[in-house]
Amino acid sequence: MRILEVAEASGSGTFEMLRTISGGVAAAGHDVLVALGERPETPPEVAATMPHGVAVELLPWASRGPREQVRAARALRGLIRAWRPDVVHLHSAFAGVVGAIATPPGIPVVYTPHGSPVIRRSDPAVKRAAYRVLEGGVARRARVLGAVSEAEAEVARTLLHAPRVRIVPNGIRDLDADRIPAPVVRPARPRVVVMGRVDTARRPEESAQVLASLRDVADPIWIGGAPRDEAAPLLAAGIPVTGWLPREAALEQLASATVCLHWSAWDGLSLALLEALARDVVVVASDIPANRDVVGGRQVAADVASVTALVRRVVVDDAFRASLVEDQQQIRGRFSAEACVAGWLSVYSDVAATAQR
Repeated sequence: MRILEVAEASGSGTFEMLRTISGGVAAAGHDVLVALGERPETPPEVAATMPHGVAVELLPWASRGPREQVRAARALRGLIRAWRPDVVHLHSAFAGVVGAIATPPGIPVVYTPHGSPVIRRSDPAVKRAAYRVLEGGVARRARVLGAVSEAEAEVARTLLHAPRVRIVPNGIRDLDADRIPAPVVRPARPRVVVMGRVDTARRPEESAQVLASLRDVADPIWIGGAPRDEAAPLLAAGIPVTGWLPREAALEQLASATVCLHWSAWDGLSLALLEALARDVVVVASDIPANRDVVGGRQVAADVASVTALVRRVVVDDAFRASLVEDQQQIRGRFSAEACVAGWLSVYSDVAATAQR
């Protein structure tokens, strides 16, 4: 098969999943071309960071305005006509809108929201309604909407009215059976970390409140950076923020932690949770469907007071913490890169065969 993967090139979890999927599909013997929208935050020499066997084309997506969308759609359409893929996989809403416009009707499309914008509670209702119209059109245009979690699939069915939904959970290489990281010696004093971009989805004001209230039992730190001034509440509360780190350095920081706090307002399926599972760092998360899909009911909380109490118990109660680590070890195989790639190969094969018929 010839698979065209389309996404923006940023430092996000979506981009990391794109690398995992494209590399796995190429390793399975298929031709893979990745079309990347080049953004201001695009990593330098991004093509060199892609896995072996994956070809890369950069497209002009410097911003998300209408003019840029038209330019990107024209460039992508020319690429599709020249390369003639069997399947086009669109990753995220922006790539979905551009790709749905650019892909000719005869070529099957798979669309993955990676956290649909229609569930962003911080956006005004009018803006969410507009997203719902645009993304709903993409969902109905796609041969399959490939959701990364049951929570994302439910949004696709109920809000986007996607007629055909398949679930392929995100997976990471560190959860492949032969690549689980070796245990590390953690500091004597526990650490509570938050991993990833500081933005409204991660509720930095409330996260700062939780982290600051735990200083008597643990050292808090946020591993990641902010696009603008989103980290201001954390800095005002005295919470260290590392800024953007190389991936290996960020994972090394995570491995030394006792708890990974994931206080998200919305999500698709966060890679931060999976990276914590791989390192036996206990995940404590907000009680939203995407987080429950990963860690179940014992490790989620509904409000600031209850999540603070839960993190504190994990830190001070050794037996409780050990039981949660054991639970995580039982479920983490579901989120391996091997399982993820196998799932997408099944989707691509089915979609391509249906198109041929």
